[in-house]
Amino acid sequence: MSTQRFTPEFKAEAVRQVIERGYSVAETAERLGVSTHSLYKWVKAVTPDKTEKQASELLEAKSEILRLRAQMRRLEEERDNLKKGSAVLRQGTRVKYRFMNEHRHQYAITTLCRVLQVARAGFYQWLHKPVSDREKENGRLLGLIRDSYAASRGVYGARRVFADLREAGESCGKHRVAALMRTNKIKALRGYKAPRAIKGRPSIIAPNRLNRAFTVDAPNKAWVTDITYIRTWQGWLYLAVVLDLYARKVVGWSMKPTLGKELALDALLMAVWRRKPKTRVIVHSDQGSQYGSDDWKRFCLANHLEPSMSRRGNCWDNAVAESFFSSLKKERIRKRIYKTRDMARADVFDYIEAFYNRTRRHSYLGGVSPEAFESASL
Repeated sequence: MSTQRFTPEFKAEAVRQVIERGYSVAETAERLGVSTHSLYKWVKAVTPDKTEKQASELLEAKSEILRLRAQMRRLEEERDNLKKGSAVLRQGTRVKYRFMNEHRHQYAITTLCRVLQVARAGFYQWLHKPVSDREKENGRLLGLIRDSYAASRGVYGARRVFADLREAGESCGKHRVAALMRTNKIKALRGYKAPRAIKGRPSIIAPNRLNRAFTVDAPNKAWVTDITYIRTWQGWLYLAVVLDLYARKVVGWSMKPTLGKELALDALLMAVWRRKPKTRVIVHSDQGSQYGSDDWKRFCLANHLEPSMSRRGNCWDNAVAESFFSSLKKERIRKRIYKTRDMARADVFDYIEAFYNRTRRHSYLGGVSPEAFESASL
């Protein structure tokens, strides 16, 4: 049979039976009455060469594999970057630049920029100037902060350090000082908790003439006094102090190894000798036996002092003296046990006379020392 008598339309439909309908060449040739060889030629003329098609498909598959591998490498790099730089994501731009500079030989810069969400141009600009003017200024301020903190023996917080810097002529803000101290873990050392309030009975020896009126308008109007103890390996060292409420200044003190009436009387004697009051002064204390003795009452009467006593067991009635002891123990003693009483005496003396009265900034006084406050008001 000659193949020339089949029209192009017939050939096209025969080929469609094989290609689109899925019949085999032999089955289609038998049904249409054409030779298998002819139908193969028709199909081959319509479809591309199988080898060429396979080669083309293989090339496309290889290209897709290479693209997927590149994408996988990029995702793995981003995953590793996120693991190492998870904390950096929450930091500022310059911190991210430092991280990129440390890992630039391990990961591509473009990948690091994309993961950390920073500009590539900004990174290269930072390479030429890694330390900003702000960071240089922060380093200088940090040195001044450390000096102020060391001078206070670690008891100054951000507020008092800021006052020191302003007094030295610095124009920085207090929030900047607080942030620098917080970042560098510089904070005031504290070792004791505040006492809890306890109510008690009024004194029958002397009334509470002060009645928590801790604010006075002039020196030598009201003094407060109290006793505390300090641990040493030789035994207790007892400290009695007298504070003037006007400037919260320690005007009298005494330290002895025994807890007798002489301890309280010597501290009050120092206050009278130093201040030489011209008018009557309220002297407020707790209901300790030292302050209820006959010698105490006679001394007060002879020196124009008016005794006043807190309610029994109520530390808030004598809060200023308690606050001073709290500052002493938090800022200087810090739960330490001195080797000898002489060492404790010398350290407490240094705190009272060299630091607290003359240097330490008092929040009640507007951030100045007691002596500076008294000198400015006189």
